[in-house]
Amino acid sequence: MKWVLNFDRENKLKYFLYNFMIVFGDVLMIFPAILVGKIVDEGLIGGNRSIILPIAITTVIIVIFGTILAYFGVVLIDSWGFRLAQKLRTSMYKKLNSLDSSFYNKNPLGEVTTIFYDTYKIRINMCFTVKTVLAAILRFFGALAYCFIISPKLTLIIMIPLPILFYFSNRYIKTSKKNYQDKREYLADFNNYIQENIDSNRLVKNFGTEKEEIKKFKKKNRILKNKNLNIQYKFINYIVTTVSLNELIGAFLVFFGFLFVMNGELTMGQWLVFDSLILYLKTPFENASTLLDNWQNFSVALKKIRWLLDQEPKIKDGHLTLKSKNPEIEFKNVWLKYDKTYVLKDFNMHINPGKTYALIGLIGSGKSSIARLLLRLEDVSKGKILIDGINIKEYKINSLRKVFGYVSQTPFLFSDTIKENVRFGNNKLTNKDVIKYIKLAKADYVFNLKNGINEVIGEGGVDLSGGEKQRLSLARTLATNPELLILDDITSALDFETELEVTKNINDLNQASSKLIIAQKILSVKEADEIIVMEKGEVKERGTHESLLKKKGIYKEIYDIQKRGIKL
Repeated sequence: MKWVLNFDRENKLKYFLYNFMIVFGDVLMIFPAILVGKIVDEGLIGGNRSIILPIAITTVIIVIFGTILAYFGVVLIDSWGFRLAQKLRTSMYKKLNSLDSSFYNKNPLGEVTTIFYDTYKIRINMCFTVKTVLAAILRFFGALAYCFIISPKLTLIIMIPLPILFYFSNRYIKTSKKNYQDKREYLADFNNYIQENIDSNRLVKNFGTEKEEIKKFKKKNRILKNKNLNIQYKFINYIVTTVSLNELIGAFLVFFGFLFVMNGELTMGQWLVFDSLILYLKTPFENASTLLDNWQNFSVALKKIRWLLDQEPKIKDGHLTLKSKNPEIEFKNVWLKYDKTYVLKDFNMHINPGKTYALIGLIGSGKSSIARLLLRLEDVSKGKILIDGINIKEYKINSLRKVFGYVSQTPFLFSDTIKENVRFGNNKLTNKDVIKYIKLAKADYVFNLKNGINEVIGEGGVDLSGGEKQRLSLARTLATNPELLILDDITSALDFETELEVTKNINDLNQASSKLIIAQKILSVKEADEIIVMEKGEVKERGTHESLLKKKGIYKEIYDIQKRGIKL
């Protein structure tokens, strides 16, 4: 709780003030019970009728004042709670945007997204549980003190079940904490499983494994049900125990209270005060199960939120802004290691402004890693990358990514219109501009759709083929007019004729940008100013298309294999 208050430090005093209003308003409700006893003893039984009206008016004033104070306290603290949840969600979202790929590789999407729902539990605890506990404690000890003043003997008698209630409450706290933690972790795994199953829906249908997946889901769902039932059974047992012991307190009051009234040790008005105040002695234990559940949920939720906000990106941001047009880029003796394996070994390359460079090689040769290094999705293990003579680590990451335009081999599209997908990186585009870039990327299929560029596509571009998604992704990147256009095997899902057209359009681009083409096909790279042949993370050959053919090395072998039946 201390962490939450420090998180929203500027509103800490307001939080305490709102809680004071609620708690003070609730505690005031003890006094009407005390005044009723005075009316009975002195006004009705004692015959002093003149005190009845003033006491009754005082009681009404106290009730109205306490109710108004508590009402506005609840309204204000609820507003504070919603703002707190909003602030937490914003901080978590910013944190997720600052973290690099290593975080997402280790933490499933289902677990990460579940944390956003935990803000609800934080709000409930801070706005409801805290003020309820504070009010219950003050009313409990206030009622207990007044009862003790009236009759210490009767107070001690009705307190006999309280130590037993404390014992069961303490045991419930200890046993339920682990169960809530276990359920929370399993729920994250369960949500991740559902997310993966939805994403792979087509694959499941293609392999005809629906029945097997349903069986897996039923098993996971059954485990979740059992975890919930385990928590619920312990909750019910605690409820039954506390209710029974609370009823015992009431029974003690009735039995021994009337004995004391009969013996003259207690007046009828005092017994009525006891009967009213006993509610404040019993309520904390009746509500304890709900409050404990809220607190356990809060503890688990806060632990996950703090864990996320404490994460730090491995790739640190620089302090310089890259502003130059067509920057000069140099890879100097660059090595890159994933875990314990080097995927790039002593890589060197010089990218001059306005030129086209190509990387070709088999899958796993390290080609895409070079693009990831430029975008600072990864950092070099050894060596350095210089941009205009300055280490890439000195630049702000956001300024780098605004200069580089990257088209992935596995493009992602949003569940939105085609127009908004193309405008994603440049929201100033007009409809005419959008159409221009769609044509440039050879995504003309868009014009055959019912609503054209206003057609809404499914999440991730599920309504489109792989080639259609790649072309739309290319149009989106071209629309940003990048200084360096990085194309990562973007023609892999295209038919031969479309590949020819897309490649020609890329080669004929009148944009002044440099180009880095990553591919496995000769057709995509043959027009480059320099072609680098990669194998197992190392540069094996480099040169132009013609010079590499003359060397009769790896490039020539790839060329000979691919030219069979295709005119290169």
